Amino acid sequence: MPKAWLLLVVSAVLWGGVFHVIKYPLSVAPPFIVIFVRFALTVVLLLPWLIANRNYRMAFGRENLYDMIFLALVGICAYNTFFTYGMALSEPATGSLIIAANPAMTTFISRLWKKEIISPIRWLGIALAFLGLMFIVFEGSPANFGRMKLGAGNLVLLGAPFVWAIYSIKSREVLQRVPTMVFTPAVLLLSLPLQGLIAALQLDGFGWVGEAKFWWPVIFLGVMATGVAYLCWNKGIELLGAARGSVFINLIPVTTIVISWVLGHSLHAFHFIGGCIVVLGVILASRK
Repeated sequence: MPKAWLLLVVSAVLWGGVFHVIKYPLSVAPPFIVIFVRFALTVVLLLPWLIANRNYRMAFGRENLYDMIFLALVGICAYNTFFTYGMALSEPATGSLIIAANPAMTTFISRLWKKEIISPIRWLGIALAFLGLMFIVFEGSPANFGRMKLGAGNLVLLGAPFVWAIYSIKSREVLQRVPTMVFTPAVLLLSLPLQGLIAALQLDGFGWVGEAKFWWPVIFLGVMATGVAYLCWNKGIELLGAARGSVFINLIPVTTIVISWVLGHSLHAFHFIGGCIVVLGVILASRK
């Protein structure tokens, strides 16, 4: 049990750091250069699982290929477009709290799309998560809500939980046919051509190639925050179970806010109030 907790905490801490680390490469390179290099590194790290025993035939076979392409476009390309562009315009603490609504959004979309039965307590959780989300997005100001005034970064980030919900729901079906350690490098590999094309269109020079503040953060993002964190998360979920393990996702905004405090970033009351509401809502919405 302590081993499972440790693995899940390590994942949450690494993911919480993403909201801060991603700012550095974005200051010297276009967003899709960052996205492409990050996931190319992750694919290299996880490729052995795809190649072993010719597992790629399972992922890219006729039964799964179209679903895998769809998931690559939605869950990798679209999600990371919203996330990366949003984080370029938003504060780490605010961004992490918006992304924390992912589980509640997934539950809500699952009800609309798959007609999943949702208990009253889970509906309450969804409502609370969205209430907390709006509180954060409008920075705790009724006046901002009345004028529909919200930061550009916050608006872009709102797309991330929506597309992640679609990805999560659809991936459940595919993961019944494709093992997790085969699915992940496969879906990341399929996302690279589109990311590479857009990265090429955004390329306006190679100044970033010699920048240490591009490579060290991107290596962290690709190897630690995607590859290692993912491996730790899946092993922790395997040991503890999905229902209980998913609660650890709520440590991500906590980690991000602690890092913000350590780095001397400004934190506001709406971060703490809205964050508590989101976390409570996610816990309720994630209950069986």
